[in-house]
Amino acid sequence: MNLIQDLPKGPLDVYRKQASFNWKSLKFNLFGEDLLKFQDNLYNYIKKTPAFHKMEKALTLDETRQRCYEQFNLLVRDNVANVEPKGWFNYLFSYDSALGILIGLNQGMIQNTIMNLGTERHAEILNNLLEGKYTCCFSLTEIGHGTNAKGIETTAKYNPQLESFIFHSPGFQSAKCWSASLGKAATHALIYAQLITADNKNHGLYPFLIQIRDEKTFLPMPGVTVGDMGAKIGLNGIDNGFLIFNHFPVPRASLLNKNIDVTKDGQFVSKMKDKKKLFGASVGVLSGGRLNITAMSLNYLTLAVVIAIRYSAVRKQFEPSPEEEWPVIEYQVQQCKLFPHLATTYAITLFSQHCLALWDEFNSLMYTTDDNQLVDSVGTEIHAISAAVKPLCSWLTQSAIQECREACGGHGYLKVSRLGDLRADNDANCTYEGENTVLIQQTSNWLLNQWRNVLNGSKLSSPLRSINFLENANSILTLKFNCTTMDQTMQIENLLLAFKWLLCYYLKNTYEKVELLENNGSSKFEARNNSQTYFARSLSLIYAEHFIVQTCYEKIQSPNFESEEKKILTKLCSLYAAWTLEKRLSDLYAGEFASSQSRMADFLRDGIVTTSKDLLIDAVSLVDVLAPPDFILNSPLGMSDGEVYKHLERNLLNAENLSRPYWWKEISRSKL
Repeated sequence: MNLIQDLPKGPLDVYRKQASFNWKSLKFNLFGEDLLKFQDNLYNYIKKTPAFHKMEKALTLDETRQRCYEQFNLLVRDNVANVEPKGWFNYLFSYDSALGILIGLNQGMIQNTIMNLGTERHAEILNNLLEGKYTCCFSLTEIGHGTNAKGIETTAKYNPQLESFIFHSPGFQSAKCWSASLGKAATHALIYAQLITADNKNHGLYPFLIQIRDEKTFLPMPGVTVGDMGAKIGLNGIDNGFLIFNHFPVPRASLLNKNIDVTKDGQFVSKMKDKKKLFGASVGVLSGGRLNITAMSLNYLTLAVVIAIRYSAVRKQFEPSPEEEWPVIEYQVQQCKLFPHLATTYAITLFSQHCLALWDEFNSLMYTTDDNQLVDSVGTEIHAISAAVKPLCSWLTQSAIQECREACGGHGYLKVSRLGDLRADNDANCTYEGENTVLIQQTSNWLLNQWRNVLNGSKLSSPLRSINFLENANSILTLKFNCTTMDQTMQIENLLLAFKWLLCYYLKNTYEKVELLENNGSSKFEARNNSQTYFARSLSLIYAEHFIVQTCYEKIQSPNFESEEKKILTKLCSLYAAWTLEKRLSDLYAGEFASSQSRMADFLRDGIVTTSKDLLIDAVSLVDVLAPPDFILNSPLGMSDGEVYKHLERNLLNAENLSRPYWWKEISRSKL
């Protein structure tokens, strides 16, 4: 508990004194001692190191990138980045998103891919990457193909005489693009290309570890064109780039060959016979990346909610009587605008911890078992989970930041509020490592395959228990809403039952829609394509929503939490679940889970309003649990002392804002 510092006195104390729980205790029990120690170490390092201090002037694009790489190298040099807590680098997103991505890619995704898919012949390059002699990027996406990885056009054709793969980009559409660090910094690249043997047989998409720049001069290798994507709407500390090959030879050993290889004389050999499983293994690293994107979205969501709720507790508008104005947090509309997002933040916090632990366990499983069927089942389910929760959480964060910005009025539109930057940075989460609308279809495909098992009486493949309840799908579909009070409706067990019914209902309807289209002459592709809107897309989102609520419910039962902490977490989980279900009332009534005589809509809506009102006394302390230190939060609207106007005054009364513009003589039209 000594790790958690007291907060400064100020206007927010009015609400802090009313809290129903000890915020320090909840923070300690929610995150654990190890992670809190790491956060304390990381944030103190940032605070005392000049290279991380806030800049007084706007930087150019090049200066922004230089600063980001300098900070990255300092973190590695001083062993701040050499730690164990799962997903630790996600806490850098509270400080700077670009730095978090740079660390996550170089210290996480790229290293893991090489270690999981490579062999001892890649050890030297990996060691040089670890020592900082080389810089690497991850290159899958092309100008013409992104989420559809199988459509990638870059080829790597093996030449037995040269014992080399000849990399070639058939046209500009096949140029690799958007790879972080590729624009200016990468000496090496993890390239995914179509592996073609000398007999012109295409064996599919596989990863290669190749050199693209001279590590001494940083000039491109002969046969390689590499450039920068330019300024973006956010994340400009990252130099995203593009890459074009012109018959560029790379050694045979560049192929990451744990699962497949090409012999010196050009024979393709594989340890796995199933091509689908082989493809899944080669791009499986993306599941971990998508789970981390969920955690990234969570960081943006957390910051936005902290800023908006602290500001709302200080900002006063209108009056219930001539003698006083109310803080806007006292108004029902503000509560029902912000508190569901606060509940969402806690729900995803608990869920994200669980998912990162699952990913860690899966990586351990791959090294410790010879049961390939178990590894495949777990990996497939993690893929389905990540392909649903990444879109759901990035979309939830996108809408939450917008509402938080609006909740802060005009001051929220100031750049110093940080809300605009959070919105721009999160926007990328909706696109990379699988564009949301396309990615989410992979989850519905897996769910529909599982529904066939239900219909055939076969065993479900759900080792992670995300859909194990489908074994009782027929019974679940007969259930009806039978709650008679708001309190009964808001119990998590009853809300979960509604989610289970919804998922079974959508699975049945989506499956029947696909079957109908196929029976009417559509191909499998056409049937899946024409059953997305109102069917498969909603199915995948409901699957993610249910799994989040189910996970929260289970984690709240942990003996780590005190009784008053369980009570407030249960209230938050119920609010998130009810707020989510309320958006699907039309389905609950249309599918006859709720009858026209039932009061499900009234009970849910009254529950949302009542629970939001109940959270008023706890809201400020709840964001205190989640908030990073002020110098990390870096928003005058959300500082822990609540002195909004003093911080705004310091930000606005500066030399630049008070100076006369150099173009002042051009202002008056009378001189024209």
